[in-house]
Order: sequence, then structure tokens, then C-alpha cells
Amino acid sequence: MSQLDWFRNFVAVYRAGSVSRAALQRHVSQPSVSQQLAALEAWMGAPLFLRKARGVVPTARAEALYVEVFDALDRLEDAGRQARGRRAAKPRRFRLGASAEYFHAVVLDRLQGWDAELAVSFGDDRALLSRLESGEIDAAVTAVRPASRALQFQVISPRRFVLVGPPRARVPPRVATLGDMGEWMNGQPWVSYSLELPLTRRFWQQHLGTRFRSRVVIAVPDLRSVLRAVEAGRGLSLLPEFLCGEALAAGRVCELWPVRDLFAAEHWVLSFRASEAMRDDVRQLLRAVVGG
Repeated sequence: MSQLDWFRNFVAVYRAGSVSRAALQRHVSQPSVSQQLAALEAWMGAPLFLRKARGVVPTARAEALYVEVFDALDRLEDAGRQARGRRAAKPRRFRLGASAEYFHAVVLDRLQGWDAELAVSFGDDRALLSRLESGEIDAAVTAVRPASRALQFQVISPRRFVLVGPPRARVPPRVATLGDMGEWMNGQPWVSYSLELPLTRRFWQQHLGTRFRSRVVIAVPDLRSVLRAVEAGRGLSLLPEFLCGEALAAGRVCELWPVRDLFAAEHWVLSFRASEAMRDDVRQLLRAVVGG
């Protein structure tokens, strides 16, 4: 292999955090990546990674080298992909992963000018990011930021939530604080996306100062169905703001207590592989969904 392949393998290992994952992404054998990495370290005269039980950690020299080479390599890879794309008779189909509810309510409207083939698949955040890193999809819209160095992301919008109840729900006058609100809601029926209630339990503990003890009367893995159940008077719920706007404006649900700002640090993000940041269709998607 050429010295160019040394650097390609180095960047792959740096982003993947593992020689085996880098080999999988590069479609080469693990011994080949290890040999090329050893050759680059010998040529540099310094170790580039510290081997750990679950992968590798870059040294200071590796951090500096990555900054020096990654942009040039990404541009080279992108030029190669574009050249191959121009030779192909069939247009490329872009594969996007997202949550069904957020895609339906937000992303779809922002793709009005999208003129390429688009294949959308739905799933939970962790699964979508895993599929993105392995190359099964080209981008993912999630409520979780990617932890892998192989992925980059841009923020789409804040992720806020609304405490909602049926139109006739009335908070008693004795409820004067969020803590009071938590105690009152613990005596009301609850509608949720799942029986595990990770977000709801975290909200109760962090902001209401009490444990969640409400009775879950309906658990359905579709937020649109959860909203419909609240509208029908089946119980209260904590739902994403993007989902509730129309129902609130039409009076089909009511807001029980203003809690939006308690989630100001959370965001919806669009993630993509770092090596493909310069792809034309990735940049087009960023402009459409994120803006700018």
C-alpha cells in the first residue's frame, strides 16, 4: 500500500476509536489496518494510539496529525465519490433515518426543494446512529448527539416538552409550585410512549422533586397516538413541543404547567459520517433541514 493508505487507515482508526471497527468501515482486514498503522508510527517515529481493552485512544501526536490531514483526505474521498457518481447512470438514493413523529411533523416540510431519491427509515436514536456509523444509512435525525468521532452533527432545533392534559383538565388552586404539580399529577392517569418512562421519570426526579407514581393507563410506541389518547381524555402526558402546537392552538389539549425552558439544553440534531461532510447531497440536506 501507498503512504496515502497509511493516512486513510489512520483517520479511520482515529474516528472509529477501534482498529477492528476501522477495518470494517474500510472493508479491509484487521491485520492489514494494524500493519499499516504500525508502518505509519514507525515512519513518524512516535506512537499514535494507546491500546486499551475496548479500543484505542489517540496520543497528542495523533491529535495533531489528524488536524493536519483529515480535511485533505475527506476532500479527496469526496472527489472520488463524485467522479464515480458521474459515471453511474442511475442517480444515487439518499438514505435518511429519523423518528417517525419528528420526520412527519418537522423534517418533511423542510424537504420541499429536495429533488433526489430519498429512502426514509424509522428507528430509535441509538439504532439509527449505529446504522449510520456502519454505512447502512447516509444521515440520521436524532435527539441524541453521536459519541463516535466518525460522526459529525449539526443542531436542527431545541428539544422541548409540554405538560398536557385533556381540554377539561383543571389544575387545583392549591397547586402553586412544580413540586405541588408533581404530587397532583401522581394521582392522575398517565399516557406514555413506553412502560419504561425514562424521560418522564427523569423529569419527575430532576424538576418535581418526587418519584413518578402515576398509573400508566396507556403505553403506545407512537407519540401521535399518545397525543390522541390525551385529547380523548384518557390521561396526562409529557410530549414534545413540535407535536402539540396544533392541538394546543385548537383547544384539543391544554397545557398544565409551563416547563419548556427546563429542556433548553437538549436538541434535535442531524448526524452524518465525518468522512462524507463534503458530499453534495449531505450538504444539500444540511441546508434544507438545518438551514444556512
